[in-house]
Amino acid sequence: MDIFFEELTDGFTSPSFLENVRRKYHYREEHLAELSEVASKLLPSIRRDARWEHRIFREPSAQDTAKDQAPAYSEVLMTLGEGPDLLQEEYLAQNLLSECYMAECLTAELLLEGYAAYNQYIAAHTEFRVARYHFPGSEENFPLERLPEILARSEMPVRCNEALCMIPKKSVAFVAELTRDKSVLCQGVCAGCARMTCPNRTETDSQIRQPFFHMTDIPLHYGYSRIFGKKLDSFQS
Repeated sequence: MDIFFEELTDGFTSPSFLENVRRKYHYREEHLAELSEVASKLLPSIRRDARWEHRIFREPSAQDTAKDQAPAYSEVLMTLGEGPDLLQEEYLAQNLLSECYMAECLTAELLLEGYAAYNQYIAAHTEFRVARYHFPGSEENFPLERLPEILARSEMPVRCNEALCMIPKKSVAFVAELTRDKSVLCQGVCAGCARMTCPNRTETDSQIRQPFFHMTDIPLHYGYSRIFGKKLDSFQS
């Protein structure tokens, strides 16, 4: 278990990171000060509690004649700790919905940057490169039921409830497919995903993601559904 990538937490309140979040989630320039304030409140607990770990393993198949020829994978778990969840609960208790969603955007972006940081770690510290990602529940060979198994093998304070939702909420678990081919570059977390309408999808041009709905100063109503755990339809009239 390692401290979350310090180069990312060091830049969490930087003008460049905040500007990226502002543009990506369609905030106006006058919201930068609010984004900065929320990021500053999030940072202490993230520095204290954010962690990551991985476990490299091989998954032999019938055609593999030698163990070192079997495909290599890595189970990866990242969490920002319970601090962001607690701050969002405080915001909700005070009816500060805008700040609550800003916390969602900021932490989601930080975790998203964690994937690229992990790619760099693998390239720098192992013989492998990350070829692609597999998420529990995203495909037949990686069913959602695999999530509790990943968590059970972990030493990190992350668990899932009966609905297989991870706690703390700002946590991710995935399996990285590895290769020794240095010419192979991971295309990103969305490579191979057919869900083109996902609001969290990464595109070459991030501006291709248009806001679905504007409510006061909240750029995306989908964010409310993530915060409150409600269906998307409940925000549509």
